[in-house]
Parts: sequence; C-alpha cells; structure tokens
Amino acid sequence: MKRPLSADEIKEKELAILLELDRICAEHGLAYLLAYGTCLGALRHGGFIPWDDDIDVFMPREDYEKLYALFEQGIESPCRLVSHRDGSSLYQFFKLVDPSTEAYETFTGKDHPIGLWVDIFPLERMNPSSRRLDPILKRHRRTGLKRSFAVADTSVASTTAIKLVKKAVCPLAQALFDVAALNRKLEADALALPKETGADASAPLDQGWMCDLLGGNAQIIDASLLFPAREASFEGHALPVPHQAEHYLDMAYGDWRAFPPENQRHLHFPEAYIVEEE
Repeated sequence: MKRPLSADEIKEKELAILLELDRICAEHGLAYLLAYGTCLGALRHGGFIPWDDDIDVFMPREDYEKLYALFEQGIESPCRLVSHRDGSSLYQFFKLVDPSTEAYETFTGKDHPIGLWVDIFPLERMNPSSRRLDPILKRHRRTGLKRSFAVADTSVASTTAIKLVKKAVCPLAQALFDVAALNRKLEADALALPKETGADASAPLDQGWMCDLLGGNAQIIDASLLFPAREASFEGHALPVPHQAEHYLDMAYGDWRAFPPENQRHLHFPEAYIVEEE
C-alpha cells in the first residue's frame, strides 16, 4: 500500500537521508560538502529553498569510493546506496535513498521508480593545464548528451518546441544507446582526468584543483575554495559547506543572494509515496 507524501513530508524524509549521510561520514572520517542549490539554500534560507526539495552534496573521489565500499561491506543503515555499477540506478553518480519510499524523477518518467534520495557527486582531483584535459571533457560532453536523450521522459518539456524535439530524438536515442554503457563511459572519463603531480588520496584536500563533472558539464574549482569545510545551518543542523561558500555560489549562480521573480520560482517536487505494509 502506498500513501502520497506532501511537499513538507518529502523535505522531512530527504533531510533524514542527509543526516544519515552526515552520521556515516562523521563516524568514518569521510569529507562531504553541501552543493548547488542545497548550499545556496543553507546560506540564503537556512535550509531548503522554499520551492525546491533537492539535496545535493559533493564528496572527494577517495571518500566517495570509501562510502561505496562501506555499503558493499554491509554497513548498518536504514538507507541504501544506489549506483549504475550494480544496475540499481540510471545515473553515473551515487544516490543515497530511503527504501521505505517510492518516488519518480521529473525527467525520467515512471518506468524507473526510486526511493527519495540525496545526490552524491564526486569531486575529481585534476590538472587544469594538461593537454589531455580538453579531449576528455569534449568526449564527456558528447556522452552526457547521448545519455540525457536516452533517459528523458518525452512528456516533460519547458516548451512545446522542446517537447516536439524530444519526441523525435529520444526514441531514436533509446534504441541506439545503452544507458548502462554510457554511465560507465562517463565514470571512466572522470577517473581518467589528468592529475597534478602528487595529487593522490594522501594530498591535503585544500591543495590543487578539483573538477565537478555533472552530466556533460565541467566546473574546475580551486580546491582552497572548497576545503577545509566550514559549517552552515541547514534546517537547524550545522552541516559542512565550502570553505569560501559565497565565492563558490558566485561562480555557480551569479547573484545568488537575490530571490528570483515569483514567476520563476517553479515548484520542484517529485511524485513520492511512503510504502506502507498492508
């Protein structure tokens, strides 16, 4: 039996997932940071952006892999880590999910239900001056675009024109491309990014450069903007944000302190249910 969850209940469930991630990271010495709109929400609203529910975090690659190993080894947790590596996720990055819930992401349709989630994006150490970098990023963008068309829900689009394009292109992409293979290629590109000399797992996190590869995009960030983390309040909990969070948000969003006009505050909540025993 499934019961629909309200927007407030969705936020409550997702906050609980984030706090579980925070607990695991504290107990096992793993670093993470609130990212994207979650970081913006912490600094501008003290929590969720009122018209949004997403929770996104960054993890340095070495800690990201340690988190995966903990779940592979059977760590005790009410949550589950899903990944393309075992076929439990459509995405090339990890999601920490609440298996007592069922939700449908806006852009992938109802063929792929998942528990309510927190997105976990790896940060890659890298050398921005390497000649090898540009070809990898170009290949990554192409692969990311293919993947986007292959998983898209053709019934969802911001304009009629985009919907028509999706209805024409997406079925072809779904027939041509294996999403699991594309996810493997995206992760392989991330791991292949050229590293600076000495930029291994033992190097301080605040030295060198890090790259956030989300989908087909790449943001190269001075590691000293991110680490060491500082704390900010998110829904009454002190959680880690980038060391220079304001600068990071300036880079990501421009004038993030200004509220968008009301007609641009589009509600972003998944269709979600609590799965109750009958």
